[in-house]
Formats: sequence, C-alpha cells, structure tokens
Amino acid sequence: RLGRILDGFAESDGDIDARIALRAKDLSSPQRYVQLAAFCREQRRDDLALRYAEEGLWVFEDGRPDRGLLFLAADLLAKAKRKDDAATLLWRAFEKAPSLEIYERLRRIGGAAARDRAVALLQSRVPKEQRRAWKYPADLLVRVLLQEKMFDAAWAAVRQHGASPAVKHDLARASEADFPREALDAYAERVDRLANGASHPSSADAVKLIRHMATR
Repeated sequence: RLGRILDGFAESDGDIDARIALRAKDLSSPQRYVQLAAFCREQRRDDLALRYAEEGLWVFEDGRPDRGLLFLAADLLAKAKRKDDAATLLWRAFEKAPSLEIYERLRRIGGAAARDRAVALLQSRVPKEQRRAWKYPADLLVRVLLQEKMFDAAWAAVRQHGASPAVKHDLARASEADFPREALDAYAERVDRLANGASHPSSADAVKLIRHMATR
C-alpha cells in the first residue's frame, strides 16, 4: 500500500526514475522483471527495459525460460536492430525448452533457415525422449511440420514416432486432400474414442465425423 502511495506521488511529480526505482525494489520472480521491463518500455525507456529483461533472463536462467520475459527481450532487441542477438536469445530458449510459440518467432526472424534448423533439432531429440501417457515427444515436431504444410514429413514423423490424438486429427484435417488414407485412419481412431465416451456430445461428434468421412 505504501508503495502505491509513493508511486502516486512520483507520478504526480513526473518522476519516472523514482517510479522505476520503486518497482526495482522487488525482483524476486521473472514476473516482477516482466512488470518492471514493461513499465520502462511504456515510459519509452527501451534501453533500460532491455537491460532489466536480459538481467531477469540471466538471474533465472536455471529454470524454464519465462516466455513473457523472453519475448519482451527479443522484441526490444529486434526494435534496436539487433535481430541476430534476438535470434541467439530465442535459440537458447528453444534448445532448452522448445515450444511452438518460440519457433514462430524464430521463423519470422530467420526464415527457411530457422525452419530447417528447428526441424533438424526436434528430429534429433524425439527418439531420446520418453513417451508418457500425457506426453507424445513428436507432437511439437508434427505441429511445426503441419504449420509449414510439410505434410509428407509430418505423416512420416507420426508413423515413426506416433503423436497425440489431437495432433493427428489436426494433421488429418489439414492434409486430407493429399493424404486421404492417412486421414481416414486418423478419423477412424477418433471415432472409436468418441463412440466409447460416456457423454452425449462425444457421440454427436462421432456421428458428425463419420458423415465427414463419407464424403472423402
């Protein structure tokens, strides 16, 4: 409460440095760094915003990269015409904890070369990861290939490594014109799961999908 009061006084005085200093008193989490860097950016202090964003990533580098902090730092680097540094930051995070969101930003910066590097990295990792009931190691690879409309490679990955029902269904819907047999197989699997569900909506979805399959 005291901090809010002091911030109100500093705002009335137009003292941006004091407002930043108040926010810098507690940097105990990545979210605090995000809030501070975002505030600096709002005040058109981009250099300071970038400094805090990079500092936060460094302080908490042992944990999973905070996406808010990561994307803010990458945006600020790109705005400062330091795209290579932004790409380096994103690659470091992608190699540590790959995600579709990070991939999309790498793709925008690096184009086809970034796509090929990311696909190669994911392909090399999938065989080493252990499948769990709720986790399919190839899902991200298939989603990247699906997004790139590399359907042949995506189905090859599914055949070799498997994929979650949701990912297989999305791939089937996107590629059914070119890969009708694979799509129908994926639909049939989904129909089985839906038909065995206890709820009425599941049964209705199964009927809807069967009707769709009849048009293929």
